Amino acid sequence: MIKENSILVLRQFNSRTKEEYWMLPGGGKEEHETSEEGVIRELKEETNLDIKVLDLIEDDFEPGVDCYKTYKTFICEPLNLEEMQAGKENSGVTFILDLVWVDIHNEKDWNNYLLKDQFYPSMKMIQTALINRNKPLEIHD
Repeated sequence: MIKENSILVLRQFNSRTKEEYWMLPGGGKEEHETSEEGVIRELKEETNLDIKVLDLIEDDFEPGVDCYKTYKTFICEPLNLEEMQAGKENSGVTFILDLVWVDIHNEKDWNNYLLKDQFYPSMKMIQTALINRNKPLEIHD
């Protein structure tokens, strides 16, 4: 999700490990959905926003290390920002605490959560893709 030079990041809490962590909004697609339909639904559930999918900037065919079979990163724009709020969806273990806009080009202001090994590569990939954005990738479902 992009707004001007910022991307939307979920601030979450894991009640089992008692840890806060930050991640991009999104999740898995359901059996009947395309990747685009899945990201539209997931962002609605997590942010209450209607979105327009602009580009696919990463399509990683490698098997996921968690419940996801592949990883896709889309650039989306919000259509109803005034309705943005953290979703009530939770896994029973993880909860969305807040929605945070992060300046993707101002890396010196990124906090420790954004600089962690599990998240920093995603931030850099998005930063690079936005700088070099020319043509969208073809979407494979």
